[in-house]
Amino acid sequence: MSAYAKADGARRKDPLYPIFAGISVIVLLWVVAPLIVTFFSAFSSTTNASFPPDGFSLRWFRNVFEIDEFKTPFYRSIALALISGICAMTLGTLSALALTKYRFRGSEAIDAVLMSPLIVPQVIIGLSFLIFVSRMQFTGKFAVLVVLHCVLTLPYAVRVIRASLTRVGRSLEEAAVGLGASPLKAFFLVTLPQIKAGIFAASFFCFVISFDNFTATAFLSQSNSTLPVEIYFYIETRVDPTISAIAALMMLGTTAFVLLIDRMVGVNRIT
Repeated sequence: MSAYAKADGARRKDPLYPIFAGISVIVLLWVVAPLIVTFFSAFSSTTNASFPPDGFSLRWFRNVFEIDEFKTPFYRSIALALISGICAMTLGTLSALALTKYRFRGSEAIDAVLMSPLIVPQVIIGLSFLIFVSRMQFTGKFAVLVVLHCVLTLPYAVRVIRASLTRVGRSLEEAAVGLGASPLKAFFLVTLPQIKAGIFAASFFCFVISFDNFTATAFLSQSNSTLPVEIYFYIETRVDPTISAIAALMMLGTTAFVLLIDRMVGVNRIT
């Protein structure tokens, strides 16, 4: 019998196991229920986002691609997620290498600063950026959004890549250096192939976090509206299942990405 099977059997014998399992199911249903309602309301044949849907229709999915207000913000969100993701991945990889491979004074403080966007509310981050760029007269510039999203996604890149680096032994890289390879060449030939799963997963997280961000982005998107901000403006004036259709498409896309990661590198290797 495997160790996993023994552990699972021990958990099932615990008298509190049914209680904890039931609580877990209730919490899971409570979290997933709004997503299920939103997903199925996108197929309504009427102009009301009702659940259960009144009839079945794909008209609202077609409407997503016909509304001009969504096209430019969608492309801008894609470009913003790609550019900020590349910046965050570059800085995150370098930071993760420095914090993992070397021990120096102030490393814990640097790690805390890099992780601070996960703790500080995004409302505070967005407002702080707005005040700063207003004083510097940088408002309305796309580059400001890139910097903001790089700050927001950098912690995810650092955490995931550091988790991958901790599983990589330094002996192979040291052996490559001992055989005459430069430290940079040893990194690209030995270390990088071993952490490619973490880099792939971190890239996905950075893209999704940037693409979906609304709270902080809303402060700086006066002339550079992104898709989440445009969705917010849309539902202020119109109430129809179009937004549910967008949400359904985003759910399907995210699920497809997660399944792709699991297929290529395995989710258990990055969690």
